[in-house]
Amino acid sequence: MTAKQDAVINELNTKVERLIKLYISSLDKNREMNSEMKELRIQIERMKSENMKLHEEIKTLKVATAISTGEGSSEAKNRISQLVREIDKCIALLNN
Repeated sequence: MTAKQDAVINELNTKVERLIKLYISSLDKNREMNSEMKELRIQIERMKSENMKLHEEIKTLKVATAISTGEGSSEAKNRISQLVREIDKCIALLNN
């Protein structure tokens, strides 16, 4: 082989090695990002659950306030009726 061919081969080897390093680096970065994405999805689900619980707590507080102040009695009656229906469904499920 000529010196020129050796130089081309060496340059190709250098470039291939650099590409391999970049590829491995990209794989590592991809794994890190996938792991972070999974953690963020778990956090989103946890926050959604907490959000639902807080909305239920707000509803309960509104009903309690309406009952104690005498305002919004129709809303309070509706909420109490809804709670009683839910309790009745639970009892029916337990009896089956």
